[in-house]
Amino acid sequence: MPRRKKAFSGTVNDVDLRLMRVFKTVIECGGLSAAQTELGVGRSTISRQISDLETRLGMRLCHRGRSGFYLTQQGQQAYEFIDHFLKQSEDFTSRIASISNKMVGKIEIGMIDFTMSDVQNPLISAIRAFQDISPDVLINMMTGSPNEVERGVIDGKLHIGIVPDYQRHPSLNYITLYDERVGLFCGGNHPLVDDVRSGAPLSDKDVCRHKLVHRAYFESERLRKRKQIFPVGSTVYQTEAVLSLVRSGAYLGYFPSHCQDLFRDEFYEILPDVFSYSTPICAVWRTDRNQSAILQDFLDLLKP
Repeated sequence: MPRRKKAFSGTVNDVDLRLMRVFKTVIECGGLSAAQTELGVGRSTISRQISDLETRLGMRLCHRGRSGFYLTQQGQQAYEFIDHFLKQSEDFTSRIASISNKMVGKIEIGMIDFTMSDVQNPLISAIRAFQDISPDVLINMMTGSPNEVERGVIDGKLHIGIVPDYQRHPSLNYITLYDERVGLFCGGNHPLVDDVRSGAPLSDKDVCRHKLVHRAYFESERLRKRKQIFPVGSTVYQTEAVLSLVRSGAYLGYFPSHCQDLFRDEFYEILPDVFSYSTPICAVWRTDRNQSAILQDFLDLLKP
């Protein structure tokens, strides 16, 4: 008769927390090999740590071997519980810190790419000021599309998101930080470059017959109407991809005007009075995190 695995006792210690974080990282990276760089250890060490967690929990979490890496049914449920538990643990740490004299914990921030080059963005100055008053709080950052950042905040993986104000989710708080100016640009050997540089007269129709790089994520109705008059040339998620395609000379593209300052004499704005627009950039956070003193202190530094 096979021995029944020892059931989990319900007591969690620091070693358990570390093993849970390893397991969560492996899942989010898509396997042991992909997680090696993130965790800074080899595949065999990661496999042993997951085995230790399986022993600790009394269940098989995943299959790993020549057939690849995939979760068992119990492993999928365990991952959901572990993800929730780790988020609650982090919230507990920051909330306990809020009633003590020492601020500890971490803040996870997500933002859209190419926002830091905008001098209006208050994030850098807020981080600098916050580290002066709370040096023991760790600040982590990631970049992604607006949808990815907002979803990260909703799911609890991120504490704060910096996103355009395209749509508002009822479970999130929003504050406007600044307005970002966006222009229509050409570059490389695109046919419009010489016309723009020479100041030759251009009409809307002259411009709108050229292919435009479109965004793959949700944008406001106002922006979709603005862009649908152009032929679709390519579809991307990141501003860096827009810059690359416009630089190729094959397409026109909308991107923040401050990006032009980073690449002087490579991009040329087309009829700014006709095609430029501005978009509010917001800080967003979950409404159920309003009691976190660490988060509120950081938001106070962000607010205009």
